Amino acid sequence: MLHLLDDAIEAHLRKAVPLDKAIAVSFAAPDREWSTGLTRPTVNAYLWDIKREDKRSVGGVELVGDGPTKTRRLTLPKIRASYFVSAWTGDLRDEHVLLGRLLQGLLRTRRMDSEVLPAEFDNLGAPVEITVGMGEGRVAKEFWGSLDGRFRPGIDLQVLLPVDINLGSEAGPPVESVEVSTLDSRRPSRHSNRVRSFVEEGR
Repeated sequence: MLHLLDDAIEAHLRKAVPLDKAIAVSFAAPDREWSTGLTRPTVNAYLWDIKREDKRSVGGVELVGDGPTKTRRLTLPKIRASYFVSAWTGDLRDEHVLLGRLLQGLLRTRRMDSEVLPAEFDNLGAPVEITVGMGEGRVAKEFWGSLDGRFRPGIDLQVLLPVDINLGSEAGPPVESVEVSTLDSRRPSRHSNRVRSFVEEGR
């Protein structure tokens, strides 16, 4: 699932910024060993934290599917995936230009377009949301400190994603009628009255 999210982020960046094909997109850990092997301008988006998003999650049961066969499942849990997005060009000014373009593209929309999402995300039932983090400035310090200590500016990209945990079951056919039986508790021998009520479409 996360590798598909990487693909979606790259497709989103290339469309929203946009990024030229000459600029590479990498999801590797941007440490010294990785950076010394770069041969062209590169955008690095490193997944460094994953948390369950309880504040935006909702409970209940939902019915999904567009065809005749539908699936009944619990509402999908959501995760918050944190990416640190940085620019690498070998020239400080060029890096700032590229980073600025990335920031503009990421701030332009709060959702990923369906056309950049893989087909496996079609049944999520909710959009994939993206935001630029609004932390207190600790993200970059903690991030680079855990790699090699070389501080570098970057963007804290937050992705809110429903996760299909494959616990759904096939739903039965739609209800067409309801039958109600009544019984007189004081006279059990009395036959019950049976009423059939047809369910009207669209109600």
